[in-house]
Amino acid sequence: MGGMSESSGTAMTYDGKPLLGPLLRQAFRWFADATIADLEAKGMPPLSITQMDIFTKLDPGGITISELARRSGVARQSAHQAVGELVKAGVLRIEPDPSSTRSKLVLPTEAGLERLRIARRTLAEAERRLVDRLGEDVVDQLRAALDADWGPPHPAV
Repeated sequence: MGGMSESSGTAMTYDGKPLLGPLLRQAFRWFADATIADLEAKGMPPLSITQMDIFTKLDPGGITISELARRSGVARQSAHQAVGELVKAGVLRIEPDPSSTRSKLVLPTEAGLERLRIARRTLAEAERRLVDRLGEDVVDQLRAALDADWGPPHPAV
């Protein structure tokens, strides 16, 4: 993927500006690609972007697949499939939920915790590169805009 300023092929607004949605996706890919490359460089099998997203939504004390699906904005079946793949990859484990006989908890393994540590370091390094390239004020403004409450995506009817 090229630089973030390369918007050829990106959908445009009526006044010729790149649409924000594709730009946000491109920015997400920039961070995801950095993380994937760093994990691979350390000899760790790659995870898909969907798997990485699921992985980052975990709670230290465990989380149910239903809650994981809700946090990720995916169907329970999709979350269940991704969790199964991550269990096979050795980065997650499933244990009985002590608070409910019907539920199971998803938890990271030691290998999963190591991946999380590496991924967090990689993301922090990527942010530092972004600050070096764009300036701290721009990155702070970007963070504030992305962290703001945007409200619901559709106006109330």
